[in-house]
Parts: sequence; C-alpha cells; structure tokens
Amino acid sequence: MEEFFRAHEIASAFYRRQLRESRKSWAAHHLVGRQLGAALASDSTWSVGFAPDRWSRLVEHLRAAGIDDQTIVEAGLAKPTRTGFLVDRFRDRLTFVAHDIDLRPVGFVARARAAEPKYLNSPNTQIYTKGRSLVGLDAQQARLAGGAVPVMVEGPTDALAVSLLGSEWAGASACGTAITHHQAAIVRRWTTGDTVIMMLDADQAGRRGAVRGLDALSRHFSSVLVAELPDGHDPSSTFSTSPSLLRATLAHARPGAEFAIDVELARWANVLDHVSGQVEALRSVAPLVVRLPNDRIAGQIGRLAQRLRLEERVVSREVLAAVGRRPKIGASHDDLDAGPDLNSRSP
Repeated sequence: MEEFFRAHEIASAFYRRQLRESRKSWAAHHLVGRQLGAALASDSTWSVGFAPDRWSRLVEHLRAAGIDDQTIVEAGLAKPTRTGFLVDRFRDRLTFVAHDIDLRPVGFVARARAAEPKYLNSPNTQIYTKGRSLVGLDAQQARLAGGAVPVMVEGPTDALAVSLLGSEWAGASACGTAITHHQAAIVRRWTTGDTVIMMLDADQAGRRGAVRGLDALSRHFSSVLVAELPDGHDPSSTFSTSPSLLRATLAHARPGAEFAIDVELARWANVLDHVSGQVEALRSVAPLVVRLPNDRIAGQIGRLAQRLRLEERVVSREVLAAVGRRPKIGASHDDLDAGPDLNSRSP
C-alpha cells in the first residue's frame, strides 16, 4: 500500500504543477471568479490542481516516476480501455486531494467544467473510501494546532472559502452531506479545541445532512454548532459575494440540538393548527431539548411554548419526561422523509 500513497503524492504534485502552469485554463479562471484565487499562489498550502484534458498525461508521468501499471490502476488513478491502454481517470477537471486520518493522500475529488457528474471521486481502493477521508485539513494543520475551530462543509471549494476568512476557522470537506464517524474522528485527531461547526448547504439535503451529522460529531466534541446560511446558498457562493456575511454566519453558529429542533418542528408545520398536532410535535422534540447546554434549556422551553401555543408548564413536563430517553439526534433518511403520525398516541 505504500506505493499507493507514493502514487498519490506524485499525482498531487503533478496536478498542482499543471494548475500553476495553466493560468489561462478554465480551472484557474473558475477559482479566481469565485474569489478563491489565493489557492493558485506558490506559497499556498492547499493541494488544488488541474487534470489536463489529455488521455494519459498522468499515466505517463507516473510511469516515468517508476510506478507500475498495476499500482496505477489499483490506486484508482487510471483505468484500462477495451483495447488495453491505460487512460487517466480524471481529465479536464479541477482536483482536490482527499486525506486519511494520518493526513496521507489517498484519493481525489475532481470538479468538471460542465460534464456530468459535476464531481467525480476516486473509486474505492485499499487506501480510499470517501467516508474515511476529508479534504482540506492537511492545508491547515498549523492553524488547527493554534486553536482554530474546524468547520465541516460539503464541497472542497466550500472548505477553501472558509479557510480564506482568516485563522479563526479551518474548513474541512466531507465531499457530500453525510458526515461519518470516521470523518469526525479525523477532525478530532487534528483539533486542539472541543468545538466543531457544521455549515452545510442551505437546502433540504444540507439541513438533513446537518441533523444526521450531529451524533457523529457529538461523539468527539462536547460542543457541536450549526451555522445557517441564507436559503439556496453554500459557503463558497456566499464567500464569492460577501465574505463578511460568511464570517458573520460562522460567528453566530448555534447549538446543533437547537437546529435539529427547528428541522423537526418544520416537519409538523401542517398539523400545528390543533392541539393534538402541537402536543405530538412537542413530544418529538422534547428529547432534543435535553441535549441542549443547560443554560439554553429554559429559553428553549419558553420558545417552544410560544411557537406551539402551549403553556410553559406543559412543555416543561414533556421535557422533564424526556430525561433519560435521549435518542440519537440524527434520523435515518426514511425517518426524515416520513410525515408525522397523529395516530401514534393520543395527546
């Protein structure tokens, strides 16, 4: 497997050089257009590169470096054609390196200009699985060692955008909405503080992903916060138009359990016009309330009483009853898609 790591180190350096030497490429223009041009600088620690639009440029480079064809294929860097030739897996794409828990390069996430899929990951190999790797932490080791707060995001450009806000935060891309226990462990390994922030895209998939990710991160961090962007935005798009808004969004991150309460209540919105719906909604979120920091529980009880149009003593009673039955915050896809069942129990 050491040859797999070496092949990825060589590939990463190759892609990085291609980007620096192709300042007129669409990939370089894309970064500059999104206000991410700092990644092009020679002193940037970010492993951003460009896979040229050629059939086998990387294969030829790896062969010249002494990597054999079997290793190139099994490492997921190329694939054979029906006629037996090896062609690069990534062509004409902006590339980001994925790293494992030891911050060794294990795979790539590559963005296309217009082709589908927009993002293409390395295939599963002996050293790479998407859920066991992250993009971005390798570039920010010193920052994290100095106390920067890690920020979990979806896409690699989102992580880069967060990193350009300053030394207070360090972006890490899960390459999707699913944050796994393995990825949470990677972040914990390289973080000195005990706080982590999630800032996923402001759409339905992002909100559901944030709720599901709370338990994975809560295993490793005592404080898991969620930063909420305006609807339809992601960290990268927000940074390109208003870095100050992205910074303010992170500065006002709130407890993840509080965010999960709002997501859960939104599922009950259509039945909150009568008492049975109000009480069932309360019972569904009460176990989440007890997951909040102690100094926020009283305020949340008052907020729920007002929102559900119930007396505070009723809300307090249900929250007290929820103590000792604190379920996982994250719900399954099926649970999140299902609607409330008012026949499950009487109010």
